[in-house]
Amino acid sequence: MRYLKQVIFENIGIEKQKILESSTVAVVGIGALGTAVSDMLVRAGVKNLILIDRDVVELSNLQRQTLFSEQDLDELKVIAAQRRLNSINNTVNLSIHPVDLDFDNIGLIKSDIILDCTDNFEARFLINDFAVKNKIPWIYASVIGSTGMTFNILPKNPCLRCIFKEPDEVLGTCDTEGIINTIIHSIAAMQVTEAIKILTKQQPNKELVHYDVWKNRLTKIKIKKNKDCPTCNNNFEYLLGKNSNDFVKTCGSSSFHIKTKIINLNDLNDKLKKLGETKLTSYCLFFKDIIFFRTGRAIVKAENKEEAKIKLAKYLG
Repeated sequence: MRYLKQVIFENIGIEKQKILESSTVAVVGIGALGTAVSDMLVRAGVKNLILIDRDVVELSNLQRQTLFSEQDLDELKVIAAQRRLNSINNTVNLSIHPVDLDFDNIGLIKSDIILDCTDNFEARFLINDFAVKNKIPWIYASVIGSTGMTFNILPKNPCLRCIFKEPDEVLGTCDTEGIINTIIHSIAAMQVTEAIKILTKQQPNKELVHYDVWKNRLTKIKIKKNKDCPTCNNNFEYLLGKNSNDFVKTCGSSSFHIKTKIINLNDLNDKLKKLGETKLTSYCLFFKDIIFFRTGRAIVKAENKEEAKIKLAKYLG
């Protein structure tokens, strides 16, 4: 039996294992946390996963994004993850979406629980609004350097905006602060364990957990509802498009995400293949150092924002 050792564990058993197998989990972001979380969920017997990520695999990802190998370079992360997860457990149902999660497509994450594995607060506040409005439990998680945090957000309990305000300055990222891979697995393990508790109707942790793996220091912080929290007061402004960004640099890479007009990939492919080698898939079109998506988005490898805009305009203008 695949899950024998887990079923033997006193807090799981056969009945709770069946609950896991029938549950649906949405994982938003298939980077460092997302790959570790997805791997653990599939191995634990969660058979229905929704995977959402907008990016491709780069060499610098391999230090910490454990579902990927050198053979996956330049592949869409959701496709590479799907291939690897199916090789681990071919009974799982994986719904993959190579999209930039925004207020237009946020309904993709409707599930029994949502796991935040993103790298920015705009996405997290969007998830928070959707989850609170629809009474879906979700788990916030973040990592940087040697530290990480995680917090369970359950219906009627404090939400993410009870804790964090919108940042008024650029926050540190893995580009500026670095990251060691051990903190990824520490936080992912906490996040998945809490997800299993919530899915199987067992008592989850109610505190914000902060862990520094380098100093081996774990801190728990009690959180109270903020009476002025916009989300808790049913002001779901992120679902209406607040802070929607048409130009984003991916953390830990040299890629820029740019929202453009809806693209006819077949026509664009006919145009670009006269200029060089192209690769057209059901999701996107690869050409040199740009990836075009049918939905009107492009990933451009460039040194800076201006260079990315010039490269994109050259082929879409």
